Amino acid sequence: MNKRTCIIMCCAALLTFCVQAQQSNTVASINTQQVDSSIKVSVVDKLIKVSNAPQNSKMEIYNIVGSKVHEIEMKHASGEYLLSLPKGYYIVRIEGIVRKIVIR
Repeated sequence: MNKRTCIIMCCAALLTFCVQAQQSNTVASINTQQVDSSIKVSVVDKLIKVSNAPQNSKMEIYNIVGSKVHEIEMKHASGEYLLSLPKGYYIVRIEGIVRKIVIR
């Protein structure tokens, strides 16, 4: 699969999750918007760093096809988690907030 196809598939999956998140969180849209801008997700090697997430939330990681590949219970608002996933593009969902990551 070439790079352009991967990017197109990743964008399509991200758009799908954003629409689902918006539909499922219409009641709590004010709180989601406030939390949305502050959640930070970054990846260094196979370590994913999350900051400013809601406490006791669940982080779900999906591949670009939309299949859930990993789930982490987050006890704290910020933390570092070791991932054992192959290289590629992934979508991270935390309490309806969606972020895109790349594992290299």
